[in-house]
Amino acid sequence: MSKLESITLLGSASGRNAGDAALIAAIMDGVDEACGRRLRYEIPTIRADYIRDEYPNDSIPVGMMPWHGALRMLGIPTLRSILRTDAILIFDACLFDRSLFNPLFNFLSSFYLMLPLAKKRGVPIIGFNVGVGPVHTKSGKKMLKKVVDMMDFITVRDQDSLDLLREVGVENTRVQLAADAALNAPSGDEAEATEIYKKVGIDIHEAKLGINVNRYLDTWASADRESMGKEKFLDVFSAALIKVHAELNVPIVFVTTQHHDIEVTQDLIDRLPSEIRTARIDNRDYNHAKIKGVLRHLDLLCGMRLHSLIMASAELAPVVGITYQPKVAYYFRELELPERTVSFDDFTPESLSTLMLEGWRDKADLSAQLHKRIPVLKAKAAWSAELMAAFDQGGDQLETIWQRGPELPETK
Repeated sequence: MSKLESITLLGSASGRNAGDAALIAAIMDGVDEACGRRLRYEIPTIRADYIRDEYPNDSIPVGMMPWHGALRMLGIPTLRSILRTDAILIFDACLFDRSLFNPLFNFLSSFYLMLPLAKKRGVPIIGFNVGVGPVHTKSGKKMLKKVVDMMDFITVRDQDSLDLLREVGVENTRVQLAADAALNAPSGDEAEATEIYKKVGIDIHEAKLGINVNRYLDTWASADRESMGKEKFLDVFSAALIKVHAELNVPIVFVTTQHHDIEVTQDLIDRLPSEIRTARIDNRDYNHAKIKGVLRHLDLLCGMRLHSLIMASAELAPVVGITYQPKVAYYFRELELPERTVSFDDFTPESLSTLMLEGWRDKADLSAQLHKRIPVLKAKAAWSAELMAAFDQGGDQLETIWQRGPELPETK
C-alpha cells in the first residue's frame, strides 16, 4: 500500500534562482516517475507565482513572508505544512552555519527548531541529494548532527559533503553518496534556444564563450576572508576577458541564473571595450528549463554559480569554474576535473585568462570527460528518487534498494 500522497519540499525556492528552480523540477519529476503517479508537493517560497506557473507537477506554494506569519522558513506556514504532509524532503545546500541564527538567511537553525515536532508526529524526514556545509562553528556542527540524525535516510551530492557528516559525528547509518538532482532537470528545446539567442543578436551555431558571475564575489571563498571588493573583482575579470577575446575573437554570452547577479554582470559587460561582441541572457526573462537549454549551446562556460556549471555540464557543454564557494571545487572533483578551476587565492587576469584559454583549447577533451562522467552522476542522482519510491512501497523495498545502491551505466 502506498504511503505517500503529499511531500513538503524544504530548501531554496525563491523563484529567482534558475539552479534552485531546476532542482525542484528534477526532484518532482523524478519522484513522480519513480512512484508511477503524481504526488502533491508543498513548497515554502517567497515567490508563489513561480511555483504555481512554472511546473507541470502538482505543486502548491507555501508563503514565507512576514504577513504569512513567517521569517522565511521559520514560521507558522512551514510548520503547518510539515505536520500535515506525508513526508518532508530537504534538498539543495541549506545545511550550513553562516549567519546561523538569522532565519532570514539560514535554514539550518530553523530545521533544528521545527523538525523535532514533525519527528515526534512520526513524519518521515529525508535528505535528497543535499550539499552539506560549510560548517565551522560548534553550534552549527551540533545542529547539523541533530538534523541529519533525525532523517530516515539522506543522500548527498558529493564526497566532501559525506566526509563532513562523518567529521561532525553523524550517527545515522543511512547516509550515502549520490549526485546533484539538477543534473536531471528538464531542458528547453533547440527551437527555444535558437530564438533566445537570436533575440540578443547571436547565431546559435557560431562559436561563443559563456560567462556566469555571482554577486557574492569572494565573500564565501573561505572563513573570515577579507573580500577583494567589487571594483577589484571587475578589474581582474574584465582584463582576463579582454585577453581571452584577443586570442579567440568570439562573442561572449553572459548567462545569469540568479536575479541578484544582474547588476554585477552588467557592470562587467560595461567594463569591456565596444569592439567585443557581448550578449546577456538572464533568468528574469526565461525559466530554469530555457536557461538550461541556452547553456547547452555554449562552446565553453566559465561559471561561478554552482548550478550554472551543473546545468551546462549536464547538457555536455564544456565547463571551467571559479570556486567562489568550496562546493564548486567539490563538483569538479565529482567530474574528475579538479584542475579546471581557479580559486580566489590566485585570482588574477593571468590565472583567469589561462583557465578560459586552456578550457577552450581542450574543449574536445572536456567534452569526452563529460560524456564519461555525466551519465554516471545522472544515475546517482536518479537513485534518490528510486529510494523515495521504495519508501512509498513499504516493506523491505527501501532496504533492498539501499543495499543495492545506484545502478550505474558502464563507462568506457
